[in-house]
Amino acid sequence: MRPYGLFDIAAVSVANSLTMFPFIDSISEKLDYIGINYYGQEVICGAGLKMVETDEYSESGRGVYPDGLYRVLLHFHERYKHLGVPYIITENGISDETDLIRRPYIMEHLLATYAAMTMFLSSMDRYLGVKQGVPILGYLFWTISDNWEWADGYGPKFGLVAVDRFKNLERSPRPSYHLFSKIVKSGKITRLDRARAWGELQTAAKEGEKRPFYRAVNKHGLMYAGGLDKPILRPYVVRDWRFGHYEMEGLQDPLSRLSRFVAFSIIRKKANKPLTDDYEESALEPSVV
Repeated sequence: MRPYGLFDIAAVSVANSLTMFPFIDSISEKLDYIGINYYGQEVICGAGLKMVETDEYSESGRGVYPDGLYRVLLHFHERYKHLGVPYIITENGISDETDLIRRPYIMEHLLATYAAMTMFLSSMDRYLGVKQGVPILGYLFWTISDNWEWADGYGPKFGLVAVDRFKNLERSPRPSYHLFSKIVKSGKITRLDRARAWGELQTAAKEGEKRPFYRAVNKHGLMYAGGLDKPILRPYVVRDWRFGHYEMEGLQDPLSRLSRFVAFSIIRKKANKPLTDDYEESALEPSVV
């Protein structure tokens, strides 16, 4: 959860303080493990959720953000490492009938998980099998087959296996089913699989292809909580959201954007100023703030 603008920071801080830790704090002495459900990021704007046009989303309106899983795991580990209990990622998945987003989604979130498990290790530690990072016992993908969602009914498709409700609930494994099976059996994500899945998604995005989206969006870009009975079509987004590649935008309210514009203008002006004795020999490069 992150703020869209300057005046949303307080709301996000309050929401996080009320929802992230209080329950676990109250039962912390009786835990065998901590379960983490993570689907993606939500951007708070006023009293609603903002749909950021440059972000990729699931069919049910969750922003795709693998780095968020990594950050959540580290955040929880820092707070509860004194308990000495492990973690299980009890839910992580995406609704995507086309299966183009799901394949890179799976791999990037597994890479984020592995990074959290090994973040404190040197190359030699990894080679020797030393474990010092976030202790993660397991990962459960949501979900095996298309299901009924409390807020959305049968609309968004979460399954590795497609279910045809008009053909006697016929099951058909999606490509992500075979990919996930391969990863589970081998314990590895190959560069080839990662590049192929990402390349197919980016090709669809660059060609302007569209896919289902089950959230209504008002004229201010705010998403309604309830799902749509019939989806609208939304284009894939050309953006690198892979783990370690996502570049977070700054606050988007008018005041924050004006401040960045002024700061950038000052830096650019200084960078283009002729060198004098007061400057070092190396030329100044413009920076993005």
